Amino acid sequence: MVGDYLLVRINFIFIIHFHQPTGQLDWITERIYNNCYKLLLNIFKSFPDIKISVHISGPLLLNMVENYREWIDEIAKLGDYGTIEFLAGSIGEAILPILPQEDRFYQVKEYIRVFEKYFGYKPRGLWLPERVWEPNIVEPLARNGIEYVVVDDSTLYRSGRGGDDALYAWVTEDSGYKLKLLFIDTSLRYILPWRSHEEVFNYMLSRGDPSGSRYLLWGSDAEKFGEWKEPEWARWWLTEFFHSLRMRGHEVATIHPSEYIEKYGVRGLLYPQPGSYDKMLEWSGGYFRNFLVKYRESNNLHKKMLWVRRKLVEASVPPDTWRLYHLAQCNDAYWHGLFGGIYLTPLRQALYEYFIRAERIAEETMDYYRDSKMVIHRIDFDYDGDMEVLVETPLLNAYFKPGDGGSLFELDYKEEGYEHNLQDTMTRYYEPYLEGIGFRPDWHRRVSLREHIWSPHTSLHDWVNNTPFTDWSDLALGRYSSRVEDDGTIVMRRIAHYYPPGHRPIELFIEKRVHVDQVKPILKVEYRVENQGDGTIYGKLGFEYILSPKLSRWKRKSGFTGYCVNGVDKAISGLWVGETSEVVVKSPVFYDVVLSTSSSTEYWVSPLNMPARTEKGILQNFEGLGVMPVYSLELKPGEEFKQVITLYIKR
Repeated sequence: MVGDYLLVRINFIFIIHFHQPTGQLDWITERIYNNCYKLLLNIFKSFPDIKISVHISGPLLLNMVENYREWIDEIAKLGDYGTIEFLAGSIGEAILPILPQEDRFYQVKEYIRVFEKYFGYKPRGLWLPERVWEPNIVEPLARNGIEYVVVDDSTLYRSGRGGDDALYAWVTEDSGYKLKLLFIDTSLRYILPWRSHEEVFNYMLSRGDPSGSRYLLWGSDAEKFGEWKEPEWARWWLTEFFHSLRMRGHEVATIHPSEYIEKYGVRGLLYPQPGSYDKMLEWSGGYFRNFLVKYRESNNLHKKMLWVRRKLVEASVPPDTWRLYHLAQCNDAYWHGLFGGIYLTPLRQALYEYFIRAERIAEETMDYYRDSKMVIHRIDFDYDGDMEVLVETPLLNAYFKPGDGGSLFELDYKEEGYEHNLQDTMTRYYEPYLEGIGFRPDWHRRVSLREHIWSPHTSLHDWVNNTPFTDWSDLALGRYSSRVEDDGTIVMRRIAHYYPPGHRPIELFIEKRVHVDQVKPILKVEYRVENQGDGTIYGKLGFEYILSPKLSRWKRKSGFTGYCVNGVDKAISGLWVGETSEVVVKSPVFYDVVLSTSSSTEYWVSPLNMPARTEKGILQNFEGLGVMPVYSLELKPGEEFKQVITLYIKR
């Protein structure tokens, strides 16, 4: 018997992570279900003696219960049989460390509640979203009864440990709360399932020892089997692998995480520093929160979360409203790496939709507008040390940033069933993988109410593709002074400069008076530009608006998404330059959005696309529709230019 025990050289923990994010397109989920999830379930059922561990993310679990209940029922039976050990998660698959403390606890609590409802018991371990570890998650996990969590060995090694430490379980604590740690083996994750079965087994056995007390943990995405590579290959590879595990059980013994901890215990006490898997550390510059600094859109989402949370707490909203809020914390649209992340417009739009819906319910619950139909805040919304101006009405939120060109960076429409942020646009940032393809990143955040004085020969192509030195002014990035008048009008002003090549700068004054209607979804901007210098200003005065048409996430609601100019529909992918006084942005799941000028002029209209890296290569992602009224300008000293631009939703 002792001899037989010594034959077991390594314990193998095999964890498969099933996840589709909040806002995933329904036809993509359906394709992955048919090509991957059904395939895996059938293989699991064919090998009931192979011990597997499974995590189903909160958003996917809710989706599967609603649309693929038979799959949930069948995989639950494998848990009852003992084939599968399920791991808990967070209901929104949120990056737990960046959430408010109460949300960290509730995200896990709500996942466990939903899981128990459909599976009948409570998981003992937890799959950490994107394996982002910080010590502040120990307490909320332990308070929820979680015994162990899975993190990456890179987190262990960054904490000064090395050698074979990742082959044993450890324990950590925070504020007296304890949590056991198991580590994913990075090398194994890179070769399974991409290399031959023999190479995988040779590597696993190289990490074992005669005592048989070590484990090797593989934890990764289910989509590797049938989505990233063809289903036929995935079925062959995994079936043969499980056959080999069955035949070589005396060398490589499959085991569940909780079973391993019960049998072998922990090695000792550790205090891992913040970390994640190796690629996430590379993409984030070593620390996940760096995404909130690199991508202003990520920070905007995160700070919208904090703003909405205040209202939910004050209003004491019911659990269903909190569910919307927690699903909007889903991690995928807060970062960028291999999978598109924040550049995937439908994911961002879904998170804003849920935040806005929860916000509206909170406002209605506490009668937020009982004293006035407009509430205005001057607050550092994005936590960058600058004050923003937030205008709220029952139907619209309009957020302005005087310190960044007096721009409009969020415009929320709040009608029930049509919740949408029309400023959910995405700036195109420098990404290392775009080196050498002729891509120029945006030099300013792609939002609205940003002005330019273009050189006389500037074209739409120059604007969209960031040709350098075509803006001859400092209007776009200038810092405006701001005040709010008694009727709610926001007035933003500054002294700017026009820089004609080879000549001294010419001083100019610009004023923007913004009126947000208290009842209707209308925003009107009155512009005044005055030449206060001693030379003439020549060029093209452009008023930049970047809008986010609401995209359908449902195949059954497909239809025309684009824009209409002079009565002619244009595809969202099309460019247009011509004379008009309005552009109408159309969506199959939203009202028409109209941008109009008080006089007819040249308009530039173009999609802003970002070549972003995905698992299928570099793809062009639609990030917003640019609409720019352009006026030929010849402004002599003392002369001024006036224009009114109206942005409204045609209900």
